[in-house]
Amino acid sequence: MNAKQDYLVGELWILAWNASVQRARLYRGGIEPSPEDSSRPFRGAVIDYLESRIIPKYREDRVTEEQHYKHIDDLVAYANSVGEKVLGQLGYKYGVAQKLLNLMLKYDWCLGMITEPPHCPVDRIVIDKTRYKGTSWTKIVHRSEYQAIIEDIKRLAGTQSLAMWELSIFERR
Repeated sequence: MNAKQDYLVGELWILAWNASVQRARLYRGGIEPSPEDSSRPFRGAVIDYLESRIIPKYREDRVTEEQHYKHIDDLVAYANSVGEKVLGQLGYKYGVAQKLLNLMLKYDWCLGMITEPPHCPVDRIVIDKTRYKGTSWTKIVHRSEYQAIIEDIKRLAGTQSLAMWELSIFERR
């Protein structure tokens, strides 16, 4: 990447991180996410892990859906291993992990840096289109909960990919 791309990717990481932790009550009591807080090393470690271990796999070749689920599983496990001092009782939740990874993949895909990702970011806007309306993505802690929502999104998307379907329904507040 060149300096311009590096800058944009850095800014997109900030946006993706903030979108993934908003209203998630991810941290222990007393820890507020800000540039000066104790969550900063955790945030850096998680982003470094994604940049070095997960995202490159999407640049190399098309990732299967099962591989994608495994990447989210691996992200949850890694984040829990490095975040024990800052994370709340439920740890790094599956819903938060999928939002961070899927949103960054969406950005990279829209910039032409990767092929189309297998899933879209699952958030309130997306969930409210499904039969799981009212479910909070920030409270998803198990892969099975996320998978059920993905299966319903597939039903709604019909012949469209999930990524293209989400782009078509995306609405900025």
